[in-house]
Amino acid sequence: MAFKTSAFTKNWLVIAVIVMCLCTEYYCQCTGGADCTSCTAACTGCGNCPNAVTCTDSKNCINAVTCTGSTDCFEAATCTDSTNCYKAKTCTRSTGCPGH
Repeated sequence: MAFKTSAFTKNWLVIAVIVMCLCTEYYCQCTGGADCTSCTAACTGCGNCPNAVTCTDSKNCINAVTCTGSTDCFEAATCTDSTNCYKAKTCTRSTGCPGH
C-alpha cells in the first residue's frame, strides 16, 4: 500500500522545510557567531553584536540595553559582569559605570 500525498501537501511541506532552515540559520547567527550584526533582538556568545537589544557573553554590544558578561556596552541601562557601561543605571560587577 503506497502513501499518497497531494501536490498541495507536498508544496506546503517544502515551504515549511525552507522556513525552518531559514529560521535555524538566523538563530545560529545570533548564538555563537563571529559576526552577529544582523541580530537585533539578542546575541549570545557573539564576536560582534552592535545592533542587539540584549547581549550575553558577547562583544561590541554598543547599542544593547542590557548586557551580561559582554563588552563595549556603551548605551546599556543594565550591566552585569560587563565593560564600558557608560550610561548604565544599574551596574553589577561591571566597568565604566557612572558614579562607580
